[in-house]
Amino acid sequence: MLLVLAMAMTGTIFTDLIIYRTCLITLGINETECLILHNNSSSEEALKINTKVQPHASLILMSKSFIESIFPSLLSLFLGPWSDKYGRKPVILSGYIGISLTYILLSMMTNWEVGPWYFLLTYIPMALLGGISVLMLASICYITDITDNNERAWHLAWLDALISLGLLVGLFSGPAIYQAYGYTAVFSVASVLCTVATLYTFFIPETIQSRTSGICDIFAFMLVKDIIDTCIKKRDGFNRPLVWSCIACITLLLIDYQGNLAIGYLFASARLGWTVDQFSIYIATSVVIGIFGTIFGIKLIRRCTGFAEATIAIISVTSSLCAALVQAFTWQSWHMYLSIGVGVFGNLSRPMIRAILSKAVPEKDTGKVFSLATFVETLLPFTAASLYTFLYSQYMPPLYPLPVWFFSVAFYATTIIILIYIQIHMKRNIISFTPLREDNDSIIDIY
Repeated sequence: MLLVLAMAMTGTIFTDLIIYRTCLITLGINETECLILHNNSSSEEALKINTKVQPHASLILMSKSFIESIFPSLLSLFLGPWSDKYGRKPVILSGYIGISLTYILLSMMTNWEVGPWYFLLTYIPMALLGGISVLMLASICYITDITDNNERAWHLAWLDALISLGLLVGLFSGPAIYQAYGYTAVFSVASVLCTVATLYTFFIPETIQSRTSGICDIFAFMLVKDIIDTCIKKRDGFNRPLVWSCIACITLLLIDYQGNLAIGYLFASARLGWTVDQFSIYIATSVVIGIFGTIFGIKLIRRCTGFAEATIAIISVTSSLCAALVQAFTWQSWHMYLSIGVGVFGNLSRPMIRAILSKAVPEKDTGKVFSLATFVETLLPFTAASLYTFLYSQYMPPLYPLPVWFFSVAFYATTIIILIYIQIHMKRNIISFTPLREDNDSIIDIY
């Protein structure tokens, strides 16, 4: 929660920083005109400046997504199966330390009059140590270790809810700190929060005991072979369609999330003339409604109706699809808030799908399967974010309806089709685990 608080309070501020430095340094526009983007962003002059600035800023933000995606996705292939053997805590610590270093560097570089491209250097430590994707991989595996099948969906939903709580606090506090003290203060506070979160991690108990540290084995290609053996090879008792369908759904949902994140502020600023404060209030409202929809949605939908996880996920994705349609036809501020109400159950799908996936694999292979899921989740959203930003830069407001939101509609529709298949598949098949003997006579459990 502390980590997401830090990321939330800096996310929009970082985008604003890139836009401002692009205007001031890259394009050489005088400071008075660039400040209009902060002080009077809804004015006609600000909209003209945005038309020049945003294509350049979009390219920088796309490059940032590339740095955050490529190496962490490859790293997740090794760290997932490695954590199955040597423990979850080292992987969790790696993610926290990398993100902490990134914010420490950002807090220093904001004092320097450098071009916007230089800020991408600060994201290298985060990428090299795994970043948020590897951290979420280890956290989900950790929760799977300490929960049973009946309560796992509930705990995963609480994970999402508490992450949303950190997001909510961050969205309110970030702009307030920025308005009072500037960019440096925002990134400095984020650095402190990440450091506290890192120190806390030292006190959680390890769930997997190992006699060796395994440091030398982190990049052993045998770990990747283990993933192939577990997830790809055709074996008796291993129901590949279910596992891969879950991974496909998680990936498509993350593509939508990353794409919306990449263009959300740009769209609100260009279409509606929103400032950072206005957009933060909108996101905060979205988070509050999302928390309500996640916690009470599970209680009401699952316990009152008895629906299976796949059915609840279908309801959730349908809610998100309707929200995307509302955004596509937005031309007044209240339309954005209408999309929040329509998408109230949008956050239910991810914990439901992860719960299905966790039940479909043996406990000893949790890290391997979620490692593959994280690899796909991390790699493909970069392409999606690039596609979103490219399409947005080519077809910006005042074009109506905005074509970029129909990407989300297409992805949500595809996800619903896959979830229907999962629901039918689960009714027809029984999950079982088959012990198979490898060539080296060791016994492993394969689903």
